[in-house]
Amino acid sequence: MWVRGYRIVRTTCIVRFEQIHIENFRNHRLTNLPAAQGINVLVGENGEGKTNVLEAISFLCLTKSFFGNMDRHALKFGAKSFTIEGIARSQAGRAYSIRVEYSGEESRKDVFLNKAAVEKFSSIVGTFPLVVLSPESAAITFGPPAERRKFLDFVISQSSRVYLEDVLDYRRILRQRNKILIDAKIAKTNPRKLLEPWNTELIERGTGIVLRRRSFIEEFQPIILHVYQELAGSEEIPGLRYAPSFDLSGATSEKEVQNRFEEELERRSVEERRSGSTVVGPHRDELELLLNETSLKGFASQGQHKTFQIALKMGEFHYLRERCHETPVVLLDDVFSELDAQRAERLLNVVMNLGQAFITTTSDSWFPPDFDWSGPHRRFTVHQGSVFHEEATNIIS
Repeated sequence: MWVRGYRIVRTTCIVRFEQIHIENFRNHRLTNLPAAQGINVLVGENGEGKTNVLEAISFLCLTKSFFGNMDRHALKFGAKSFTIEGIARSQAGRAYSIRVEYSGEESRKDVFLNKAAVEKFSSIVGTFPLVVLSPESAAITFGPPAERRKFLDFVISQSSRVYLEDVLDYRRILRQRNKILIDAKIAKTNPRKLLEPWNTELIERGTGIVLRRRSFIEEFQPIILHVYQELAGSEEIPGLRYAPSFDLSGATSEKEVQNRFEEELERRSVEERRSGSTVVGPHRDELELLLNETSLKGFASQGQHKTFQIALKMGEFHYLRERCHETPVVLLDDVFSELDAQRAERLLNVVMNLGQAFITTTSDSWFPPDFDWSGPHRRFTVHQGSVFHEEATNIIS
């Protein structure tokens, strides 16, 4: 299917996890999850360890938690280390193994892909694309601009290694530049000479980020329109607008953007010295979310916010599948409980066509009574860090 020049592919999962092993992670002492190729539902009360399974999958795909917590916080109380291992297989039959080990005593994390040590963890990002929709996703539409920048970086970094490296370098440069500014503020000195080499690097890396974000919005707009209307109908028109920290109007080339960036840095140099921080750059960008050309944040209902969040994540799925040439794994954490029956049914219909998904819920009542759990879908119960397969007679963790 083509949506205004963008192809929405309806295929089965290209790479899917077959086995997931979790040891001494959060409240899981030892869990072995035989994952299905379609929907994997984890049912249990709050605090039993459902979300921990999704977080473990995040470590396999991103080498870290999607919550952004420090690794040591995931270590089971009293344990010295945790291990997460996944076995995945491509549609062509190629097997992958990914293993993450963390030592609390050494505060050391090691990652192995097909038993070979991974020196640069960022090289894993995008190998197993991941889409996460959780209650924390509400911050994308309700929260400050930093949350929407985080969304942009999360999606684009999985599809572009160059972008990810630019973001990591930019953050390093920004820290150094801010240190010079705050030191100069305290000492009441002029940091102009010290800033010059950092300005050059900031502009170079920042320009790459700004240009990629702008093109991403253009590519993503038709996808989000299609997905949103699939969820909510055609009466509401979603929109995205990129608002960088300096004026980009009329700037098309890399050199033009660099010049605009440099001019704005110079224009606001007094403000920077006064505040002791960098006030221009992609770390100050905004992604404006619109509904019928009106700001979502100021006027939309709770239901419209939730639909927009889901549409962003489902759009992310289609975008990554096209860009990474792999079908992302989808993690849905306690999402259906927040939806009315109609929206839950529509979301379920969408998820059924995605590929491999892991869903946590306190009740699976929103599934049809005759839903077939014996084929490509599986239902698990989670209780006190242990996982039970519904068709199994014995505990499997």
